[in-house]
Amino acid sequence: MSTQDRDPEGERRRLDELDARLKKARGPEVKPSQDMRVSHRETGVAYRVLVDMIAGLLVGGFFGYWLDRWMGWAPWSLIGGLIVGFAAGANNAWRAIRVYSEQAGKGENRLP
Repeated sequence: MSTQDRDPEGERRRLDELDARLKKARGPEVKPSQDMRVSHRETGVAYRVLVDMIAGLLVGGFFGYWLDRWMGWAPWSLIGGLIVGFAAGANNAWRAIRVYSEQAGKGENRLP
């Protein structure tokens, strides 16, 4: 079929009919409700928990490594620093989750 034999109006009509059939098959359009905002809030808290855990491990690991190099206690300071960093990260994560739970119970829309 060459370019001269094409019927632009017929093609447009077929595309419009196809679009109408697709819209009919999909049903009515559902708009996002309040639940979308809640899920964004939950995602924000989850990212904060992740960052708290990683930051605790990194800071504890850094200080442990630094003590190992300075005092010559390798690898005990690094292991101790990682344990303390994990505990600190878990504590911060627990506080963030607790604040989120309290706010969710009150119906507040603010991130912790």
